[in-house]
Amino acid sequence: MISISDEVYLELSKMKNGKSFTELLKDMINQCENKGDGKRILEFLKSHKPISEEEAERINKEIDEGRKRTMPRKF
Repeated sequence: MISISDEVYLELSKMKNGKSFTELLKDMINQCENKGDGKRILEFLKSHKPISEEEAERINKEIDEGRKRTMPRKF
């Protein structure tokens, strides 16, 4: 399951142009110059300060609440 904000959903919806979200995301991943580049990922992670325990708990609570509101996909 992937959760995204309403803002991101609206932006992606504008970019779809008849494609499915899966197709759009695959295209975006293929265009990414740094995919799989461990050094770039590590640089990104180091560029952000660690979050507090309280912030981590808040984020996890929001994720759990979002999952409760989401309908599972049928494969």
